[in-house]
Amino acid sequence: MNKIFYWSPFTSKVATVKAVINSVEAINNSYKYDNFKASIIDAVHEWKDFEDEIKEKKIELIYLNKKSIFNKFKKDGFLRSRFAYWYIFFKSFFPLIKTLKENKPKFLIIHLITSLPLFLFIFKKFDSKLILRISGLPKMTFLRKFLWKLAIKNVYKITCPTDDTFKDLSKFEFLKDKLCVLSDPILRIKEIQKMRKKEVKLSEPLSEIIKKKKFFLSIGRFTKQKNFFFYLNCIPEILKLDKDLFFLFIGQGEDKEKFIEISNRLNISDRILIINHTENVHYFMKKAYALVLPSLWEDPGFVLIEAGYNNCQVISSNCPNGPSEIIAEDGGYLFESNVEKSLIDTVHSFLQDTKNNKLSKKIILKKRLKKFTSFHHASKLKQNILNL
Repeated sequence: MNKIFYWSPFTSKVATVKAVINSVEAINNSYKYDNFKASIIDAVHEWKDFEDEIKEKKIELIYLNKKSIFNKFKKDGFLRSRFAYWYIFFKSFFPLIKTLKENKPKFLIIHLITSLPLFLFIFKKFDSKLILRISGLPKMTFLRKFLWKLAIKNVYKITCPTDDTFKDLSKFEFLKDKLCVLSDPILRIKEIQKMRKKEVKLSEPLSEIIKKKKFFLSIGRFTKQKNFFFYLNCIPEILKLDKDLFFLFIGQGEDKEKFIEISNRLNISDRILIINHTENVHYFMKKAYALVLPSLWEDPGFVLIEAGYNNCQVISSNCPNGPSEIIAEDGGYLFESNVEKSLIDTVHSFLQDTKNNKLSKKIILKKRLKKFTSFHHASKLKQNILNL
């Protein structure tokens, strides 16, 4: 039995974590991978909160460390996150070497915090082929560029989630021959169809609004990337276009309290709804008037893709890298990133648009999302990346 190991440590529950699980499950459940078994490496118990789901999907977790304090300290902010990175690096250094030497996986696929395996493959010889999977356009800092240049000869492939990221990274001559496009396995069709039939239990006032009122939906952590402050400042003008609108945000994050303060100052707190967490975003997407994605960057934009599959209209910034490629001119409504007038004008265009044109955009977007299914991901990974 050939082995494929996934290395993907993380400090917060970003959407890519779900994509890792979906990718492993797609390999293990595909008849095309009869002679392969995919497993996830748990470096410092970062996968603890996902253990039940992983076990349910019959995925093996390979624990590098029996003891770890990783889940006992905060990892938000620059300094704390850097401490977490270094903790993963040093705590997993020798255990990862031992695991790769003893198990000899045919492929090691690495995402997110990738410095340790890249470093090890520079100085040690392993039987595994190393695949670097990009999740979001990386900033090519001096240290990253230096590390990648040293490691590149030992990297088998570098996968990009979108065509735009592929083009951006192709500008670096030393990467060109290694690059290819591999869409993330965001959509698990059977699971989505099952989940959107389930009703989410909500408090009475919120439940009434979700069921009977028009609301714009936004999903993500309250961080700089999601750009919710920008969107919040536009809401008073949007309410002038339609006074009956509500605005639902699903997420947590370090900027949440400030977000609430600003909504109070703008006198729109009665129109702002916040849910910290839900296991079923599909229920809200099915009922939303539109998804609004004001992000400064995405790659490709997981909630955008899930919303499109759920027949939810999408209003998105044309930020790099993904929304403009997926939505284009005919699959939704794009506005100029971080420009208030552009967002307000685009919302106005959406509100004034005909039912037929809105329906056409939904159909076009949904057709475009086929490449983000787990089945498509497994097929392309096998044929174009692993060359099996």
